[in-house]
Amino acid sequence: MSANGNEIKHHYIDLNNPEQEDFIQKLMQFAKTGDATLLGRLPLSETEEKAKMLIATDYARKMALDMRMIDPNYEDHPDNKASHCAKMIAEYYQKYDAQKGTQFVFSDLGTYQPGDGWNVYSEIKRKLTEDYGIPPSEVRFIQECKTDKARKAVIDAMNAGTVRVLFGSTSMLGTGVNAQKRCVAIHHLDTPWVRHEVA
Repeated sequence: MSANGNEIKHHYIDLNNPEQEDFIQKLMQFAKTGDATLLGRLPLSETEEKAKMLIATDYARKMALDMRMIDPNYEDHPDNKASHCAKMIAEYYQKYDAQKGTQFVFSDLGTYQPGDGWNVYSEIKRKLTEDYGIPPSEVRFIQECKTDKARKAVIDAMNAGTVRVLFGSTSMLGTGVNAQKRCVAIHHLDTPWVRHEVA
């Protein structure tokens, strides 16, 4: 319980599918040897060789979120974070439907960019609308707001409960967004690099 009596729940998703397990082994070998061909890359340049652990960390973060962040040819999997997150959002959506409970989804990876192909935000929205019947108009991305007026309209819609799920990165959604009036859940798909940015 929090100081004001509200329930606080923490869910940690730590399920690896076979593709992730295989990639983890390749990633560990890459970290030891610097052999980028293990990851389907060209051999590392001299500069990249010096930064191989940063490269490995970047791959690990993407792999943990969704294998399609590494290669869009990977298949969807029921045990990836996108699937689990969509399921959890749908459960909270139904549980707090009468109150028009709202939810925030934070991810600094796989953010929405119009016309930029596959991304995690759009994939979770697809699952919410196709698999769980949530109206598309109730699921929004803060990146869609190109003006202060558009941003204010989405924030007002969250506080009114007409937008029920709002996606955004830590920098765009984490500070100065006072849309918490009906908030029932906050989902973090990845961990920000800077500790104080964790909401």
